[in-house]
Amino acid sequence: MIIRPLQFLTVLVLLAIPAFMAAQDVSASEEERLENLARAAAEVYVPKTTIGVGFRMLSSGGKVHFGNLGIVPKSTSIAPLSAGEVQRSYNDGTVKTDAIRLEESYTTTTTLPNGRYQTSGNVTDPGPDGTVGTADDIVTNVITGNGLSYQTGLTRNWFETNASQFTSKPGYVAMSSYSATSDGGFRDAKQGAAGGVEFEYSRSFGKLSRRVEWSVTTGISLNSINSKANGTVGSILRASTDYYSLNGQPAPSAPYSAPSYTSLYDNSGNLISASGLETTTPISTMPEAALSTTDAIIGQTTVTGNWQVKGAYFMFKLGPSVRAQFSERFAFSASAGVAGAYAGTHYTVEESFVVPGDTGAIVSTLETSETSKFLGGLYADVNLEWAANERTGLFAGLSAQQFGGYDQTVGGRTAHIDLGSTVGLRSGITIRY
Repeated sequence: MIIRPLQFLTVLVLLAIPAFMAAQDVSASEEERLENLARAAAEVYVPKTTIGVGFRMLSSGGKVHFGNLGIVPKSTSIAPLSAGEVQRSYNDGTVKTDAIRLEESYTTTTTLPNGRYQTSGNVTDPGPDGTVGTADDIVTNVITGNGLSYQTGLTRNWFETNASQFTSKPGYVAMSSYSATSDGGFRDAKQGAAGGVEFEYSRSFGKLSRRVEWSVTTGISLNSINSKANGTVGSILRASTDYYSLNGQPAPSAPYSAPSYTSLYDNSGNLISASGLETTTPISTMPEAALSTTDAIIGQTTVTGNWQVKGAYFMFKLGPSVRAQFSERFAFSASAGVAGAYAGTHYTVEESFVVPGDTGAIVSTLETSETSKFLGGLYADVNLEWAANERTGLFAGLSAQQFGGYDQTVGGRTAHIDLGSTVGLRSGITIRY
């Protein structure tokens, strides 16, 4: 009774073993498939769009060749002869207009020989009571000055600064306005490291392999331009000169300023006034037309200058890029393509030279100009990326670019701004979505 059920169970187990082994094989295959799916699901998800914001530090902001330096225009504007008797100011003197002085029309003024006049006035002394303003005051008329009378066509108001103005043409005083023209002077300047900011946009278009994808990258960055130089350059010295007649009088000692005065004494040798006797040497109010020269070269001079080109440029870039995912956290990317730079710069020039002679006077100029230019070029970037999470991360890498140059001028001077080839570091944050 018991043996038959055991035999039946034994046969049933023996029949079930093959089915169980097959089931075991199916379970193992399914487990492996599920593990593979799990591993695939564990791969880092890379969104299609990436935005990067950061800064970059280039090795150079470009170089500038400053040329045709040493141009200092006249600092004075001399009225033409057709303007008549007007004030004319030069770098080494001034000739002013003249008229009858108020004191020459006083009733106390006395006309003297040789074109002179004498002024006098009342002096009140206290009488015996010692008090001014009482009936016993003593009033005395005394001489107060001895002046040079006004003469039509001459002026008593002028000055000059050095002796050579009397010797260049005897019988005249020379008045000059100076300028300098370039003798080919130049300076080169190169900007050091230049910082900037950048914005980058990248869109993925597919995978090249399991961990490598390709994208199209575009972006914009802003960097400064600031190159400057200073020093001296040799220039050609020019002068526009007018000659004013001394009217046969001897030249006074230089430097000379009119009107001039000295001490006035009475016939007894008593001092009347420390500056009562006029010693002015009058000159013609108008220059001698036939003697005037314009922009004559008179030699060489040294011009001291400061030259600066300052501004910035926007760089636009567009090109393909590849990105390789090393691990869940780290990736490598590279991009290269075409670029454009829109540059805007301000060119500032300060130049000066010392006027010849003993004056120490300086002729100087400050001139500026602005310009803008678009340049074509190339770029390349390589980066190492670190992902903080699926959406944000950091990047750091190298940047390279190549652009041409452009020219800018101010007052005849030139500046060739060359952005050239430069490399640098870049870093920032990325946002993916």
